[in-house]
Amino acid sequence: MKNYTLLASLAILLLVTACSNEPKPLETIVKGKITVADSLDDSGDYSDIGIAIIKQDSVNAPIDTLFYTQTDVDGNFTGTVNFPAKNYYTLVLSRNNYDLSNLRVILADNDTLTVNAELPDVAESLVLESREHEAMRTLNRVERSFQRVGAYARSGAIPDSQIVDEIEKWSDLYWQVYEAHENTIASYLAAEKAAELLSSLDPEEMLDKIDTALPEDYMISVALNLGKPYIAESKGFEAASNYLDSLAEISTNESAREFVQRNKIQMYFDSSRVRQAKELLDKYEKNYTGPASKKWARTIRYDLNYLAPGVSAPEFSFITMDGDTVNNSRLEGTTYILEISPVANYEYQNDYDRTLIINEIYKNYGLEIFTIPLDQSEVTVNAFFEERRKAWSVAKIGTFDVQQVIQKFNVIQVPTRLLIDKNGVLIRKYERGEFDDVIQGLNQAFREVNAPS
Repeated sequence: MKNYTLLASLAILLLVTACSNEPKPLETIVKGKITVADSLDDSGDYSDIGIAIIKQDSVNAPIDTLFYTQTDVDGNFTGTVNFPAKNYYTLVLSRNNYDLSNLRVILADNDTLTVNAELPDVAESLVLESREHEAMRTLNRVERSFQRVGAYARSGAIPDSQIVDEIEKWSDLYWQVYEAHENTIASYLAAEKAAELLSSLDPEEMLDKIDTALPEDYMISVALNLGKPYIAESKGFEAASNYLDSLAEISTNESAREFVQRNKIQMYFDSSRVRQAKELLDKYEKNYTGPASKKWARTIRYDLNYLAPGVSAPEFSFITMDGDTVNNSRLEGTTYILEISPVANYEYQNDYDRTLIINEIYKNYGLEIFTIPLDQSEVTVNAFFEERRKAWSVAKIGTFDVQQVIQKFNVIQVPTRLLIDKNGVLIRKYERGEFDDVIQGLNQAFREVNAPS
């Protein structure tokens, strides 16, 4: 089941905080009643229970307390909280300097959040009431039903002839959630799901649904993830570029506009339009000067200068677990992939079976794959391959400089993969979710021998 709570938190947070401009603070009322079970305290005095709402952007980031109050003798509390964006936040219940429970709550502008619970069994007694939470409950009910139907379909209980009708029906049901709870987190998650279900079935209808839900910030990300790839594939690069321009134009949020500009620069870069990408980056740096913007610009400029399609691959050298020395000169005349990642990384492990398939297909055309593990322990690497078939060469820990590898190949996200042709020229650098694009690069590399599509 898709974790809508996590998706909402991460995706909206990405659009709002990844860029440099601080949004205008929003405001909502928080109220409720927190009591204590008689088995724990039969005094009837429920005062001094602390209610805090905090914001923490990452595990190591500082905690920002947005709201704090205490209950009265009857357990009641009320107050107003200011917050940066519609999102999930952590609500902490405490008493006598002990944190008793952490809850995930949605804050939205001009909403009212009511929190009722009884200590110590908060999970069983908790009742959250607000427009946002009611919408999320509706979405979760639809999602649970959809997952059950999906299980039936996978078991063969639904005939293939009915699958298309089922997809259309569930797309409509998700869209009804969007229309019934418009302008909530749940509504935009529902709109995304409705569009996603139509992406292979009726992409033009998918675009219509995305357009209807725009220009809300979250839907900008949906347009980038679903709308832009379809337009690029069906209508060409220029149409996709114009689509990004239209997204930036209709957005009312400067941070979302910046996010679109980043996506456009990356698209030009990935399409080997390096000169135009550098021109766009020059404009970006003039318009966005915050610390996060500067950091992103430095990262992409390094790739444009040293890791762009068509440049010679950086020098590297390592010894494999089998004792072979591998470096640029040794690989002249060979098309190869360099994988750079901890093998303990979840995404790397999730991709591994697909990498095996790619290796089996393209080794017939001369492809070689090399993995440079960034794990701290050789034991970790050995354990990984004890459970899996090691079908290509892996660098032995200690035979390469980890920091030098990270710096030379500008490893910001893992896994990072680099496809390099037989002349030692970089075809493209791929990061994390771009794994599927590797096949397109391989087809380009082996086009002269009619690589399979």
